[in-house]
Formats: sequence, C-alpha cells, structure tokens
Amino acid sequence: MMKTRILLAFAGLVSILMLATGVSADVFSEAAELGANTGAMAYCGDEFADDDDDGRYKLLELKLLKEFGDLPDDQKAKALVLKKAAEDDGDYLGKRLDRDRCTSLRKMLYLKY
Repeated sequence: MMKTRILLAFAGLVSILMLATGVSADVFSEAAELGANTGAMAYCGDEFADDDDDGRYKLLELKLLKEFGDLPDDQKAKALVLKKAAEDDGDYLGKRLDRDRCTSLRKMLYLKY
C-alpha cells in the first residue's frame, strides 16, 4: 500500500516536471509507449466505443496491462505517468485522443498484439 502511494506520488512529480520542461524525445521509450497505449485503450473504450468495439478495447487493455505489470520498477514510473495522462485526460503522447485517433490506434495495436 505504501509502495503504491510512493509510486503515485513520484509519478505525479514526474508529470509536473514534464509539463514544466516540455516532453522530450527520450520520454517516448518502449515503456512510455506501453503506458500511453494502455491508458489510451481505457480512455477510448470509455469515451468512444460502441457495442461492437467495446470488447476490442477491453481485450487490448488487458493485454497491455499484463505487459505493463511485467515492466521493471524503474521503467514502470515513466509508463504510469503516461498511462494516467491518456486514461484520465485523453492526452496520448502529447496529442489529444479523438474517435478517429482511437480507432487507428486500436487497429494498430490489434495487429501488434
């Protein structure tokens, strides 16, 4: 419980620093993309999924969450920041998620996973 709180506090601090300094290309590591993709599937499923697509978003989110859980702790913090940004605000790697972007991302991830 305490470890989770510390991780969330650290993730919040990192996100504030990222906003203050701007997002650099270094942020978009594989772990960061995994976090952003996981959050995006949650956001898109909640905001834009119709009855046909709802299961597809949820399935991809579960597959991505499994990989997210397998990340080393040092990479998990960065991934968590981008996951929460996408999941809560629809901010996917610095760009806003809309219906078309969600559909495109879902199709790309479906081919990958």
